[in-house]
Amino acid sequence: MPSKDTEASSNGRTADFGSAYEGSNPSASNKPVAGRAANQRAELKPLPMPARLLLVALGPVPKGLLPEIGAALLGAFSAPSMLGAPQVRPEHAFNKDRNQYHSTAVLRRLELLRGKQRQEPVLGVVDLDLFIPDQPFVFGEADREARTALLSVYRLKATADGRAVAPERLLHRARLEAIHEVGHLLGLSHCADFRCAMFLSHTAADADRKGDGLCGQCRGAIGQP
Repeated sequence: MPSKDTEASSNGRTADFGSAYEGSNPSASNKPVAGRAANQRAELKPLPMPARLLLVALGPVPKGLLPEIGAALLGAFSAPSMLGAPQVRPEHAFNKDRNQYHSTAVLRRLELLRGKQRQEPVLGVVDLDLFIPDQPFVFGEADREARTALLSVYRLKATADGRAVAPERLLHRARLEAIHEVGHLLGLSHCADFRCAMFLSHTAADADRKGDGLCGQCRGAIGQP
């Protein structure tokens, strides 16, 4: 595995770690590299803006969550979202030893759901505790080559001491982290501006400090006004 300071990866996959680690691919470090804009540290070419996005719930998610996420994505990327047919909980990805769900395995199933004929990027939303093998948990994962991303709201629902957050705070966190994952699909890497949706959230509270969407540099990088 590449070191945590690696700026790009060959597999086009990004896992957004909810831990003290910054991640391994791509551009997981929040430290700017001299000579590059904060949101262009990875050697990534932004992809054309899609005509629409596909949102899919995998298992039960909080009521009203998907329309809120769809509205946030429309505001950030000027692309409307279509709600796909709800899917069953991805039990194939459950690891009983960790009592968590392997996010990469869920992504693979999402790729099959998307199919080769569909052009729009897909964001799957779950209310499950996700992990990758070398990290305690992840908030989400994105695979640019497959044009699929995954967001979990499981750890966005609570405060640091385990209390449930207010519904408005959960929606704010979910909206910003959804923009984050789709941003990866469109070629954006992590941003050094803590107010930007592309800032890497190590904890759920990091999302509380974010603004309403992308910073000016990130918007400009994908051709948004």
